[in-house]
Amino acid sequence: MRAGFQPRLLRGGSDGDERGFDEIDGASAPIRALRRQMLCVARDPDVTVLVLGESGTGKERVARAIHRASPRARAPFVVVDGAGLSASLAEDALYGHVRGAFTGALQDLPGPFERADGGTVLLDEIGDLSPELQMKLLRAVQARTVQRLGGRHEARFDVRIIASTNVDLAGAVKRGRFREDLYYRLKVYDITVPPLRARGSDDVEALAHAILARLAAARQRSPPALSAAALERLVRHDWPGNVRELENTLERMLVAAGLEGTLTPGHLPERFGGGNADPPRRPPPSAAELLAALERPGVRIARTAAALGISRHQLYRLLKRHGIARPMPRT
Repeated sequence: MRAGFQPRLLRGGSDGDERGFDEIDGASAPIRALRRQMLCVARDPDVTVLVLGESGTGKERVARAIHRASPRARAPFVVVDGAGLSASLAEDALYGHVRGAFTGALQDLPGPFERADGGTVLLDEIGDLSPELQMKLLRAVQARTVQRLGGRHEARFDVRIIASTNVDLAGAVKRGRFREDLYYRLKVYDITVPPLRARGSDDVEALAHAILARLAAARQRSPPALSAAALERLVRHDWPGNVRELENTLERMLVAAGLEGTLTPGHLPERFGGGNADPPRRPPPSAAELLAALERPGVRIARTAAALGISRHQLYRLLKRHGIARPMPRT
C-alpha cells in the first residue's frame, strides 16, 4: 500500500458488504451485484477497470464511487472526455505541454495522468477514440510514462485507470474499429452498469426520491412529495435514457411545480401524458439543426446539447456522423 494512503471505510457496510456504496441508489438484485463488484475493485488500488453500460446509466458515478472507497481516495480523480478529444489536440489533452510548445502556451500544463498522480484517471467514452488516439493512449498505459508536448523528459505516473464506454468494445475489436491490445489492457476487471429498465419499479422509486432530495438540497428547499399517480407514470416508463433521463424529468417537474409541495402528473413532460404507451422517441437532430445551433453567439457544448434534447456525447457523435467541424470542447 502506498505511503500516505489509508483505505476509506465504506459507509454503512461491513467487510464484504456491498451496502457501503450509498451513493449508488437502489436495492435491486442487479444493483447489489454491481456494488459487490465495485467493492472488489475498490479494495485493490491498482487494478484497471472497464465500466460498460448504456448512455445515462451512471458510469461516471460508479467510477467516482470506486475512487472514493479506495486507498487512492485522498488523491485527485481526473476525467478525460474521449468523446471531446480531437486529433489536433490529442497530445496536449493526454500529455499536457511545456511553455512555448505552441502559440499561446504561456506556462507549463501537466496532463491528466500527472495531475491525478496517486489517484484515478477516468477515460470516459473510450469507445469514441480514433485509431490514432488509441495508439497514443496505449503507449501511455503500457509504459506508465508521459512526455509533455514540447518537453524533453518523460515523467512516470502512478494512477489507477478506469475506462468507460457505451460502445460494444468486443464487437468494435472484431470490426477493426478498436485496438485489440488496448482493449485487453483496459479490460482487466470489467463491470457492467445495468440499464434502469432492468432494475425494477422499486429502484425507480428509490432513485426518484433520492434524486429529488439532491435537487431540492441544491436549491436550498425541502424535497416535494411525489403523488401516487405521478410515481405510477414514472415506474411505467421504459427509460431509454436511463438514470440521466430520470434526473432530467424530475428536475423539469421540480421547476414546473414551483413552490408546490407535491409533484403530480400535470408536472410531467408531455410524453408521459394520457395513454399507457409512450409516444415514439424524437429523431436525432438533422445536420441543418446542428449547424443552426452551433451558429448561435457564445455557443457552449453542454448548453447546445441540452437545447437539442440530447447528451453532450450524442452531440459529438452526431457532429462526427455529419462531418461538421465541432467547436472547442467547453462545458
